Amino acid sequence: MAAAAALAASTAGPALAQSGDSVQIYGFIKEDVETIRLSGNGRTESLTRLANDLSVLGLRGQERISADLEAFFQIETNLRMTGAGPAEISDRNSGLGLRGPYGEFLMGQWETPLRYASVYTVDPFTAGVFASNSIMGNGFTTADDGVAPHSFDRRQKNLFQYTTPNWRGFSLKAGVTLPSRMPTGNPMMASGLASYASGDWFVAWGHEYHRDYFYDGSADHADRLAATYTFGGTKLRGAYERLRYQPAPGRSVYRDAWQVAVTHGFGPHQLRASYTRGGDARGNAIKPVGGIGLPGPGSSAWQLSLGYGYTLSKRTELWTSFTRLANGSAARYNLAGNPLPQLRAGDTATAFGAGITHKF
Repeated sequence: MAAAAALAASTAGPALAQSGDSVQIYGFIKEDVETIRLSGNGRTESLTRLANDLSVLGLRGQERISADLEAFFQIETNLRMTGAGPAEISDRNSGLGLRGPYGEFLMGQWETPLRYASVYTVDPFTAGVFASNSIMGNGFTTADDGVAPHSFDRRQKNLFQYTTPNWRGFSLKAGVTLPSRMPTGNPMMASGLASYASGDWFVAWGHEYHRDYFYDGSADHADRLAATYTFGGTKLRGAYERLRYQPAPGRSVYRDAWQVAVTHGFGPHQLRASYTRGGDARGNAIKPVGGIGLPGPGSSAWQLSLGYGYTLSKRTELWTSFTRLANGSAARYNLAGNPLPQLRAGDTATAFGAGITHKF
């Protein structure tokens, strides 16, 4: 894909330059050596591995149609740098759209608006086992409607999305899924985000609705509020969410979670810290929902992550991070990004890693 894009860019370069259009190859490679310790349920296991932290290769471009209308596309692909798992072209944010004075329209596979409430603004770790989205959002997935129904941290297939123009720092984003097949039931998703960004402040509220994800007639909801404030080299970050499910007829469960984080940069150095807590589940569900355990005591969990980064250049960083995720006796939240298949309810996972990130 990269070779084809480079050839296209080289052969079409003069025409693109004359019209103001562009095609760009971009991405990042992020890898680390990490040691993981898993304990609980009468056992202790450890592992040292080379981990790929969701490295990315992308191709994007735009065409100026008129003075105020532009067509754009993006094709983004996971890079399996350690050879673990298959990768397909366009298995990340990929789509086609138009943008102009009335906003932006997008069709394709993309992260839902709810995810932008906090993932890229509040969590300073974002990708890999040190991130918070095992608890916040109850796990990440790239999937069609009804697949991984517990996940409210989604890259959604068959998404149609609209984003308003920015008005004095305020903007709205709304997405809805359209069916790709004749379904059993009628699963669909709707997600929205209202945000304000100005100067040192960012505030956002997101809501997402899943219909028929567990059964014909189920309705699940997520609400998330996030805020950040920057002063000098310090950025304070926080988020709160409530997830509500109907996992079976006559059954329901809800759970609150929150995250506080801070980063502080000085010169080429940056310090990072995050604490996330998922509260006890409440309701009458009789089966776990993702990492959320059966309602009652023991269904809570917490995660502490600490990190340090040293910037070698505008594109390359050396970094080290630590995390500890402790589940209550009924909870089963796993490490984000690179989960452990042998993790059980009540386990505690601890990880330490040192790695390199290079952006291009």
